[in-house]
Amino acid sequence: MNEAKCDKASRKHTIITVLEITALALLMLVGIAGAAQSVNIWVHKGSELMSSEKYTEAIKAYDKAIEINPHDSHAWDGKGVALGKLGKSDEAIIAFDKAIEINPQYSKAWYNKGLALDHLNKYDEAIKAFDKAIEINPHYSAAWYNKAVILNKLNKSDEAIKAYDKAIEINPQLRSSAQ
Repeated sequence: MNEAKCDKASRKHTIITVLEITALALLMLVGIAGAAQSVNIWVHKGSELMSSEKYTEAIKAYDKAIEINPHDSHAWDGKGVALGKLGKSDEAIIAFDKAIEINPQYSKAWYNKGLALDHLNKYDEAIKAFDKAIEINPHYSAAWYNKAVILNKLNKSDEAIKAYDKAIEINPQLRSSAQ
């Protein structure tokens, strides 16, 4: 009889423990989801501030997102773009490198790094960054176009023409804007 009561009590204790662990796990998931949502709000605020050309304020918004989640590649990329708009290309590259470290397949961060390197006249490095963006996303017309621009600066006309052709093939709208 005592053994049966002990088994019943043990099962109750086990069930209560499992329920407590489940409740704790759910609370943690809700907290994580809330933090992710909070990061997204700050990243979207940064994007809106960028659209309004309020780059310093955008950096603050991206920094807030990074403070909440230092592993958000979009926040690092946005911060890099804002820094670039303020002419801080060296700092921008650091932010793009962080975005790339977090997500090496983030073609936009590679592309933006290429633009920043171009502004610093680091053409060979810029081409490598555009090539990486293209490797990840072969249909990235802007990366092909900007690679062509740099190849043209380097007097590599044949390569530049091929890159321009590829950009136009992907996005025929480029043809009319170039005329």
